[in-house]
Parts: sequence; structure tokens; C-alpha cells
Amino acid sequence: MDQPSFALPAHGQRPPASVPELKEAFRLGARGLKGGRLEVAKFALSHPYDIAFASAREVAARAGVSTSTVMRLINDLGFEKYAAFQNLFREELRRGRQ
Repeated sequence: MDQPSFALPAHGQRPPASVPELKEAFRLGARGLKGGRLEVAKFALSHPYDIAFASAREVAARAGVSTSTVMRLINDLGFEKYAAFQNLFREELRRGRQ
């Protein structure tokens, strides 16, 4: 079975609750992020509007990876669904932080 590419959050911990927490998770786990997952992480942080409003399939295409890669990163972060990950970015945009 495919192992997570980095260790955060630890098994049983909650996923990041905000984009700043997500950035910190990516920073702390940066050495373990490789290949497509790294591309998705970079894309997510540099294209918050795409994450907030595009489907996982559209994000995958724009990041140059498969939809499965997007979903693996989302699961590695502790999210059960793409929509929960997407809501982080929507909330951040509502707050005007992006």
C-alpha cells in the first residue's frame, strides 16, 4: 500500500484548520513531499483561487498530476474529502488573506 509522503499530521490528529496551518504542515513535511504530491502542494499555495473553486480533477490537470495524486495528498493531510481541503481556501479568501 502507498505510504504517506510526509508525516504530518500524525495518525489520529486533525487536519490543518486554516491555510496558515496548511502552510506550516507543508513546511514541516517538505523533505517528505516528493513528485506529484510536491507539485500539488506548490500549486495549492500559489493558486488559492483554483483550489477554492476548481474540482480535484481540474486542479490535477492544472498541476500536471493525476486526480489520484491530488486525493492522496489530501488524505495524507488528514482530510476525508477534497471539499474539506477546498473549504480551507474558501474561508481564507473570505477573510481576505490571499
